Formats: sequence, C-alpha cells, structure tokens
Amino acid sequence: MNVPNQLSANEALEVISGGKLSVSALVQSCLDRVEEREPTIHAWQYLDKSARLLEAQACDSNPTKKILHGLVVGIKDNYDTHNMPTRYGSPIYDKNRPAADAAVVAQLREHGAIIFGKTVSTEFASSPPSVTRNPHNTGHTPGGSSSGSAAAVADNMVPISLGTQTLGSVIRPASYCGVVGFKPSYGRISCEGIKTLAESLDTVGIFGRSVTDVELVYRVLSKTAPAELDGYEGPVALALCRGPDWDKADSDAQSALEKFSEQLRAKGIRVDDFRLPDSFKDLAAATRIIHDMEMWRAFTDERVRNFGLISPELQIRFENASRLTVEEYEDAIEKGIKGRQELPGLLRGYDAAITLSATGEAPAGNTTTGNWIMNSPWSLLYTPCVSIPVLQGRLGLPIGLQVIAPRFDDAKALCVASWLHRNMNKR
Repeated sequence: MNVPNQLSANEALEVISGGKLSVSALVQSCLDRVEEREPTIHAWQYLDKSARLLEAQACDSNPTKKILHGLVVGIKDNYDTHNMPTRYGSPIYDKNRPAADAAVVAQLREHGAIIFGKTVSTEFASSPPSVTRNPHNTGHTPGGSSSGSAAAVADNMVPISLGTQTLGSVIRPASYCGVVGFKPSYGRISCEGIKTLAESLDTVGIFGRSVTDVELVYRVLSKTAPAELDGYEGPVALALCRGPDWDKADSDAQSALEKFSEQLRAKGIRVDDFRLPDSFKDLAAATRIIHDMEMWRAFTDERVRNFGLISPELQIRFENASRLTVEEYEDAIEKGIKGRQELPGLLRGYDAAITLSATGEAPAGNTTTGNWIMNSPWSLLYTPCVSIPVLQGRLGLPIGLQVIAPRFDDAKALCVASWLHRNMNKR
C-alpha cells in the first residue's frame, strides 16, 4: 500500500472499510505531509491538527457504512464552516466564525467525511493572487482563485478538495497543478453558504487525483446516479474545439493538443475540427460583464463600510465595475441564454468536446493567476467541464485537457474524461 497520504480517495475508502487502514493513520499521514510541505506551498488558511486527530479517533471508535466514512477533504475558505473560521481571503473577515456549515460541507459531514481544514483562496475568490505556490515548480502560479485547494491535492496533502469556479477558478488551477478538476453543470450542486461572487456563474468544483474520485464526491453532493465510469467503452466521436479565443493559447499548448488528437485518431476515435459559430465570439466578454456587475452588487457592504481593507487591485476592479450599465449587463445575460440554447444542437452526434484547460503552462512568478479565457465561455454556457492532466508544455509543466458536454450531461463528460485519463495518460 502507498503511504496513506498518497492514496486516492477511492483507495483510501477501500482500505479503511476493509480494516487495513485506520482513519487516524490517514489523517496523521496527511498532517505529516502538511508539516513537511506547508512552509513551501502555503495551501492552508486554517488547520487545527489536534481537532482533526480527535475527530479521526472518533471515526475509528464508531465505524459506519457511510459512503465517505473517513475521507479527508480540504475546503476552500469561501465556504462557511461552523467549527472553523471563514475568512473569504479578506482581512475584513479576520474574526468571522460562521454559525452554520455551507450546504455541501454539511453534506460531506453527513456522509462521513472529515473536513480537514480551510484552503487558501484569493481575496473574495477574485484577485489578486494568493500566497500559495505551485507544487510542480514553486516559481510558478498555482492558478486561482482555488489556489490552495488545487495545490493541496497536487502535493498529496489531501486526496480531495473543494473549490469554486465563477470564470475559471477550478479548471485552470487543476491544469496548472496537474490534478483532475471538475466543474459540474451550473445549478447541479447547492451554493448555499458559499460567499457569493457572481450569482449567475458561481459553481462548486471538485479537485482529485482521478476522475473516479471526483465523480464519487460529485455523486454524493448532487444526489445523482453513478456515472458508470468502469463500464464506459470510450468515445466514438469528439469535437476538437479551438474556440473563438484559440489564438490566445501558447503555441506549445496548441501543439500538445494537436498531437493528442492524432493519438486519439490512431485509436480509431473520430476527432473533428470544431469551431463555434460567430455568435459565440462575444461570450468571454459577456461573462466578464456579468461577473463584474454581480460582484459589484454582492460586495456592496464591503465596498461601503470597509473599502480601505480591500486590496488596491480589487478596489480598481470595483471602480471599473461601477461604470457598467444595466443595458450592458442585460445584453450579456441574453447572450448567455442564446448560447445555452444553441450549444446542445451544435454538439449533437459527439460524445463530448475537447479543448485546452488553460492557455498553457502555469505562468512564472506570482503576479497573476493566469488567463481564464479558455474557461469563462463554458462557465457562462453552464456546461460540465473536466480537466485531466494528460498534456505537457515546453517547460515540462502540466497542461490540462478540458472535456465538455452540454449542460446536465455531467455523466457523459465524466465518462469521457475518465476513459481519456486512464487510456491516454502519457504526459
């Protein structure tokens, strides 16, 4: 058996239920890894080691048949937790102690999971970049805003973590950190108890080491049937989507995806060149307008009473957002509605669409969380998206392949992504 902290979620649950590993041993192994690596990675906003060990001991004393019994899960610090502080990445909330759990946190506990701690988030899940570093190369960004959640899984601190995506805050960090990231269809999982950034876009996201792992947690949180990953025999036809902003991707990332597509064709899978119609060209800009207008509204109290405690970068974002008009916002909303109506017909006949999860490898330095242009249109289209680490850039850093299906066809996106990850993982 691997060192416990290196086990996938499903592996850990199997050996715990089989009596081959105690929950205490798993938690201790994860804590040991955090002690070793946290001074370098900075993935955790809050972690009470003694409390987690006591909770693990209680699990061992009272074993249950709950589906997630003993699973260690990291939670992004924009989720409310009744027994841990929730800072939302802002000094305004340094002393904030929620009275209740966010809905998904409560669901995880209900099904036996241990909430390990709170992972670092950028300020209000927006900007500027956080203190977290990329485990593959600490001189590069881990992405954002779910920086701590992605890095904690990538560095074997926890097998599963939760983040959020509004523009690209799950798929892009998953790509940069070389882990599986899943953004379900908008509305599939409750966002109650999560600090709102943009209500028309906010989505719970899951990070793990395999698609099977994120599917298990997704199934619990969404109350959906299993996706039958093991029985899926592979895609017949895929749409290679270059999208309206393909020119913004790095040439080595484009080349990596082209080579991957050729490998798929060599396996007998039809991969068609697929370009979204001109009506989709404005989706990225529309997503940003919706994001900024709704962010400006959601943080009215913070802007009015505590403007001086907001970072200069976010202050500028708020000031720019204040100049948006209702007409611009409503036009952006209509573009999203139109795109969501058109997309299922465009993807009819394909198992899924594939494209890049990010414009390339994680950028060097810590002045940016990276470009969200490969993610934001899909966030507005409300599609399920899965990032799998099967590509590589010129520096040897991971690049994710993004698997996309129409809204509410989450099972198909997961099945395709799982098959590709298992059969094409040659990064």
